[in-house]
Amino acid sequence: MSEPAIHADVVGSLLRPDWLLAARQKHEAGDLSSADFKAAEDRAVDEAIALQEGVGLPVLSDGEMRRLSFQAQLPAAVEGFGAF
Repeated sequence: MSEPAIHADVVGSLLRPDWLLAARQKHEAGDLSSADFKAAEDRAVDEAIALQEGVGLPVLSDGEMRRLSFQAQLPAAVEGFGAF
């Protein structure tokens, strides 16, 4: 008798690779062009999708690689919040 399947989906962010975090810091410091930073984000998305395909997930996500974090949009949109 086979084992029952375990249902798994990506609901939010995957961990961002260190090289993407470093690219974000360089971009924010002005040491990496917007085009090169977008290329890094695109590569991270491609790797996130490949990871999910590799484990057979039926629904794929970009892993939110283009977001700083799930909570970064509030301080950017509302006056009175500082950077974290």
